[in-house]
Amino acid sequence: MGFEILLSVLLIASYHLQYGNGRMILTMKDFISNSNSTNVDHSQAFQNAWRALCGGKGGSASFVIQAHETYTIQPQLLEGPCMPRNIHIQIDGTIEAPKMANDWGRNKLDCWLCFEKVTGLVLTGSGVLNTHGESWWSSVALQSRPVAVRFFGCQNILYNGLTQINSPRNHITILDSNNATLSNLHLIAPASSPNTDGIDISHSQNINIMSSTIKTGDDCVAIKRNSYNINVTYVTCGPGHGISIGSLGEGGASEVVQNVNVRHCTFTGTQNGARIKTWPGGQGFVKNILYEDITLINANFPIIIDQQYRDNAGQYKQSAGATAVKVSDVTFRSFTGTCAAPIAIKLDCDPNTGCDNIVMEQINIASSSPKTPLTSYCKFAHVVSRFVSIPITCSFHTEDSQPASLNPQPSAPYAISPTTPHTQPHAPTTQPPLFFRFYTNFKAFLGRLGRNC
Repeated sequence: MGFEILLSVLLIASYHLQYGNGRMILTMKDFISNSNSTNVDHSQAFQNAWRALCGGKGGSASFVIQAHETYTIQPQLLEGPCMPRNIHIQIDGTIEAPKMANDWGRNKLDCWLCFEKVTGLVLTGSGVLNTHGESWWSSVALQSRPVAVRFFGCQNILYNGLTQINSPRNHITILDSNNATLSNLHLIAPASSPNTDGIDISHSQNINIMSSTIKTGDDCVAIKRNSYNINVTYVTCGPGHGISIGSLGEGGASEVVQNVNVRHCTFTGTQNGARIKTWPGGQGFVKNILYEDITLINANFPIIIDQQYRDNAGQYKQSAGATAVKVSDVTFRSFTGTCAAPIAIKLDCDPNTGCDNIVMEQINIASSSPKTPLTSYCKFAHVVSRFVSIPITCSFHTEDSQPASLNPQPSAPYAISPTTPHTQPHAPTTQPPLFFRFYTNFKAFLGRLGRNC
């Protein structure tokens, strides 16, 4: 964990090393004409600051909100492409949305801070983004609620250090984006807040989420349609619904998720832990998924694959010949801790498609209630288990009585599969590139340190 935090710090330090003295630095006060004004809406000043930042000449530019400053702004479209190769927003103060949903004005965006087609953005700081979602949850339908921060069509993004509070919907959405690292974030909403996902990822690749705390009313991280090469490490999740693949395949859609690594994460009091959820009747596939080194503290359903997912109560009747999103090559390794529900492992797979090559290794889960034995539920899954504390009885199940390798290999090769039925991604890597330009600067930074020591 220390290395990942150090890496984030050094990436930011290398940015400042290259651009520190020559970059343009802007503040909100540069765009507020009357500092004595009682106007509490600073939306226009913020938009003017963005236009100056994005349209500035030179290699880089910075916009700073200092620790003692608080501004209220309406939804903002922060659109690129920008002239500087790299732009930096430092928020050490507080930015707030209007406190009441009715006060959000006429700008009917589906997000509050909407970054679109921006490359090379460094968004950092120790400040707070408060969207006051509590005024939305009970009064506005889900589909009409905005997300707090959205990156759409963006590349080479570093988002570090900020705290986000009470989003009306998702706290962060990453859509159609490539190469983003989110680190040291704190995403907070009550456990009862509806659909307040921490981070949602769709149609994106090479996304790294690390060293963050997510406490919300829905998925801490949700990895959705047509996304690949996703790494989630050292995330503390809970309350919330776990770290999920999906949901996928709603309404018969063909959707793909592959090459996902979730490591060194902790689930505390969550409704689920490591979860894959797909709708009956969907198409596409989920493959090459690894959940490893997971700590459980009173978590419900620590391991769950649900090919019968639905978001409302009631029975679903499987029709003959119906399709399902294929789930295969999934490894759950090194789970320890306590489970608050009687069922610790639930594999509810489609009777026609099934789940293939589901590997369980070194699973040591105990009940939070000493008098309640833990059980598993398994249908239509091919499972290989090694050193699992909970018996698994399932069709297509095989029990490996041989000791697990001291250095077990992934359950399947790191495969290349299309993100959509007609496109091929570049060959995936086990550690997606972070920021090539930053990495080069980082190496130069270490070289300079070496010469000065």
